[in-house]
Amino acid sequence: MRPIVFNGKFYGAGLNGVHRVADRMIREVDALLAATDPASRPAASLILPTRRDWTPELTTIRLEEDPKATSQVWEQFTLPRRAKGAVLVNLCNLAPVLHRSKLLMLHDVQFLFSDSSYPARQRWGYRLITPWMARTSREVLTVSEFSRQMLDLCRVSPRERTVVIHNGVDHLREEAAQAGVIERLGLSNRPFAVHIGSPKAYKNTGVLAKAFSDDRLGDVVPVIVGTTEAALAKVGIAMPPRTVFAGRVSDGELRSLYEHALCVLMPSRTEGFGLPPLEAMSVGCPAVIAPAGAMPEVCRDAVLYADVDAVSDWIAAVRRLRDEPGLREERIRRGRERAGAFLWSAAGARLFERILLAARDDVPSGRP
Repeated sequence: MRPIVFNGKFYGAGLNGVHRVADRMIREVDALLAATDPASRPAASLILPTRRDWTPELTTIRLEEDPKATSQVWEQFTLPRRAKGAVLVNLCNLAPVLHRSKLLMLHDVQFLFSDSSYPARQRWGYRLITPWMARTSREVLTVSEFSRQMLDLCRVSPRERTVVIHNGVDHLREEAAQAGVIERLGLSNRPFAVHIGSPKAYKNTGVLAKAFSDDRLGDVVPVIVGTTEAALAKVGIAMPPRTVFAGRVSDGELRSLYEHALCVLMPSRTEGFGLPPLEAMSVGCPAVIAPAGAMPEVCRDAVLYADVDAVSDWIAAVRRLRDEPGLREERIRRGRERAGAFLWSAAGARLFERILLAARDDVPSGRP
C-alpha cells in the first residue's frame, strides 16, 4: 500500500471554516489509522509549517515540519517532491498540479463569481489553476451535492470524478458552554439573534442591517460574530446602534450564544455547505436561512426560510420565532434531528475510504 501524505500548509494561515474542516478530517483519519492493525495500515505523515498557528494532536500520523511550507510556490514545486510515491491529500482547495496521485477537496466555486468579494487577482488566479488542479487529481472531493453540481456545470470537475463528503457539525457538542460570554456582552435577559457576519458580498449581511433597522424588530438585539463594525462600514453596511459585535469567540462561547439566542440567521446568496445553521441546530438553536446554495440541501425542513433580498421575510421569520413558542420548539426539535445526521466520524470514515482506495491503487513507478 502506498504511503499517505497530508498537505498541512493551512496550519500556518489561521483558523477559518475551510481550515477547521481540514483539521477535523485529518484528526478523524488519524483515529481510524490508530484503530487499524499496524501490519496492514499505510504509513501516514502530515507536512506542516515550522511556524504555525496551531498544531493538531495526532497519535498515528507523523508530523513533518518544513519552514517553507507557507507559500503556493512551496505547495506547487517542493511538496510534490516531498510526497513522491505517496497519495497526497489536499483538503483546502489547493494542490500541486505536478503530483498526480492526489485527492483534492474543493469546497465551492465562489472564486468564479465577481460578487464573491475575492480580490480580482486572486479570483483570476483560482480560475486558471483550479480546473488544472482538478484534472490532475485522482479524485475531487467536495462537501455537498450542490457544490458537486456547480463544479460540473462550471467545468471544474465532472460529476463522475467528484465525491461528496458532507461536513460534520457535532464539534460544538464536544465543547462545554461558556456562559460568561452572555453577561460579558450585556445580553442577559435580552432576546437576541446571532449572525456569523462578513463584509463579503455573497454573505449578504446587508439584508439583516435593513431588517434590524425596522421598528418591528426593535426589541431583538442582532449579535454579529466574527467581523467588526468597521469592516462592515467599509463596504457600506450600517448595523443599528443596538448591535452587539462579539468579535472572534471560542467554540464554548459560540455554543453558549447559540443556546441562549432566539435564532441564528444566515442570509448568504450561496454556500458550498453552510456550517452555522447546523452548528446552531445541533445545540438547540433554530435557524432562519436563505434558500440558496447548499443550505436547503443540508437543512431541509428543519429551518425557516427567508428570501435573500426580501427584508420583510427576515423580519417576519424572526418575529414568528419570537412570538410563536410552539413553532420555535418544533424547529428546535427538527433542527436537532437534522443536525444529528452530520457527524465528523462519518465524514472521516468516508474520507478514509477514499484515501485507502487511492493508496491501494496500482500506480506505475515513475509517476509522482
